[in-house]
Amino acid sequence: MTLSVLWALASIAPLIATAERKLLERHIPTILDKGFMMLMDGHRIKDLQRMYSLFSRVNALESLRQAISSYIRRTEQSIVMDEEKDKDMVSSLLEFKASLDSILEESFSKNEAFCNTIKDSFEHLINLRQNRPAELIAKFLDEKLRDGNKGTSEEELEGTLDKVLVLFRFIQGKDVFEALYKKDLAKRLLLGKSASIDAEKSMISKLKTECGS
Repeated sequence: MTLSVLWALASIAPLIATAERKLLERHIPTILDKGFMMLMDGHRIKDLQRMYSLFSRVNALESLRQAISSYIRRTEQSIVMDEEKDKDMVSSLLEFKASLDSILEESFSKNEAFCNTIKDSFEHLINLRQNRPAELIAKFLDEKLRDGNKGTSEEELEGTLDKVLVLFRFIQGKDVFEALYKKDLAKRLLLGKSASIDAEKSMISKLKTECGS
């Protein structure tokens, strides 16, 4: 590549950056209002990746970060606050969290500020109904650890326990969860209704590690 070509490219780069800012800056609110939620709902990894790259070039990542926070609060509002959906709350939370983690890693380059925003927004929403999520997580675990789930492999069960543990870290009503979990555990063991003693031991160990006891 000749010196003249390099010089031309060096001269064009600032012009491209200026053009991008001029064309995009005033349209950023509209882009986020009209398209961001659709991309998140559709788990459009590549499109979100392109949006992140474009916004980073015009110093608009803060607007995108705020949009993520608003999206989580709107979406999880329907998951946590709708009492008619209580029976599916834990499954929905697990699915939603997995989707957010995937987007953070694949679309948003594990941006630390975005990571903290997702964590804070998720924690806020999961605790809107005080102890109800804690109660439902304990119930969800009881259902998974009962012998009615013997068709589930040890690996699948262990994977489910690990995912539920992620939700456990966010809830504030850990004392409520602990009381219900111990009660259900005693019933499973006394009545011989446990799907796997190894899984029971594993979950107890995980909870002790999390709670520091």
